[in-house]
Amino acid sequence: MQRAINAQVQDTTRVSETRERIIRAAIAVFRRKGFHGATTRCMAEEAGVTQSNIYNYVRSKDDILYLVCEHLVGLYSASVDRVMRDHADPYDRLINALRGIMAVMFEHRDELVLLYNEVHALQKPDRKLVLKAVARFIRQFQQLLDDYVADGGRLRFANTRISANLLSFVPAIVALRWWDLSLHSDRQEAEQAIFDFILAGLGIPGPETGR
Repeated sequence: MQRAINAQVQDTTRVSETRERIIRAAIAVFRRKGFHGATTRCMAEEAGVTQSNIYNYVRSKDDILYLVCEHLVGLYSASVDRVMRDHADPYDRLINALRGIMAVMFEHRDELVLLYNEVHALQKPDRKLVLKAVARFIRQFQQLLDDYVADGGRLRFANTRISANLLSFVPAIVALRWWDLSLHSDRQEAEQAIFDFILAGLGIPGPETGR
């Protein structure tokens, strides 16, 4: 997922660093005020830049929301890519990818809640790009499942695309429902319960029982 967002500053390192600040600021402002209630002035103040200067890095509030969504989905895909690179065994890849994505979703739970609340506010072409990137993320999990089955593993459902959607979405509960989970459990207990629930539902043996 990527579209060109022109910057008037030529220094690419500076553009990247400043946009990261703008993304962090935008997340905070969007969470407080929502997309429609947020202004570029508020985001500029939060990022520590002037309102006029922010336009050297983005053209509009829509650009900023797109950058936030691109940033978050990129974190998800990078997490799975890292596991696929670091683990050769298909079962280990699957287990570690699930644990890894839960960790990313928890650590970036504010961004995830924002994504689910505000993705509808994206311009239609941008929304299509974001959904295309999410589809790629789902395909990553589908590939992990296909590799697991090819290696002799068994799944409850033959359609690995359905299982991949469950694997990539259900962990989001740790972020989307943390407002309630946090009152009744700690992070470790919540993540372990979700982890065990997913594996049991898909018919995948847990690490403690072996393959």
